[in-house]
Amino acid sequence: MIEVVESVVVPKSDHSPCADRLIAGPATWGVADGATAKPWDDPRGPDGAILADAVSTLLANLPRGADFAEAVRAATAEVAEMLAQAGIRPGRGSAVSFCVLQPAKRQIWRVGEARVMIDGRPVPTPGQAEDVVATARALAIESFLAAGETPESLRDVDRGRAAVEPLLRSLVELRNSATSRFAHAAIDGNPVPDHLTEIIPLRDGDHDIVIATDGYVTIAPTLGESEKLLAGRIERDPLMIEEPTATKGVGRGANSFDDRAYIRVRLSGDT
Repeated sequence: MIEVVESVVVPKSDHSPCADRLIAGPATWGVADGATAKPWDDPRGPDGAILADAVSTLLANLPRGADFAEAVRAATAEVAEMLAQAGIRPGRGSAVSFCVLQPAKRQIWRVGEARVMIDGRPVPTPGQAEDVVATARALAIESFLAAGETPESLRDVDRGRAAVEPLLRSLVELRNSATSRFAHAAIDGNPVPDHLTEIIPLRDGDHDIVIATDGYVTIAPTLGESEKLLAGRIERDPLMIEEPTATKGVGRGANSFDDRAYIRVRLSGDT
C-alpha cells in the first residue's frame, strides 16, 4: 500500500514557470526535474517544463511489470520524438531527470540528482560534474566580492553564473557520455548509459520515503523540516556559494535559487 503523506511543488519565482513535477501514481511515485533554460537552448524545442510533463505522465502510467531499463528507454524515446517534431536532434534540446519509487518492484529509480531519504537516512547522490561548475561559480563570486562587488549587485546580475557559462555548455556536451568521468545522466533523447543511473533496492517491510528535486539543498524526514533548512540557507547565503555550492543563486525577487518538488510516501506491506 502507498500513502502520500505530504508533497509540494514550488517555483523559484512567481514570475517564472516551474519545471519541476510530482509523480503520484498509479505506477510510480516521485519527482521529475526539467532542466533550467539556458541561453543557447533552441527556441523551437520543448523546454524543460514541457519535457517534465511528458516524462511524468509516462512514468506515472508505466505497466506494472515494467523495469527500470524499460522506463528509461520509454522516456528517452518520448523526448526524442518531441525534439524530432521540433526539428532538433537528440541531446541538442532541453532535458529532464527523474527519481521515482516503483513499489511493485520495491525499488527507487534515479536518473540525475534527486534527493532520496529512506526511513530518515539520506541516500548519497552520486558525484556529479555539476559540483565542479558550482565550485567554479563560487570561486568567481568570491573574487568579485573581494574586488568590491556587493552581494546585492551579484543577486541582480549573477556574474558568477556568467563566468562559468562555458562550463555549463561543457556539461551539456558530456550529458549521457559513455566514457567521460564528468558524464551525468538526464533524459535528452540520447541513450542513457546504465552506469549513470541508479536502482536503490528496498528491504521487505514498511518504509517512509522522501524523494525531492535538487531545489532542496538538503532534505529532512518531513516537508516542514526541509523547508526550514532551505529557508535558513537562503537567509544566510542567498548567493549559494557555501558548501554545498550551487550553479545559481537566489535572484532578486525570487523565493529560492531553483524550483523544487518534494514528496513523502509511506510504503507498507506487500505491493
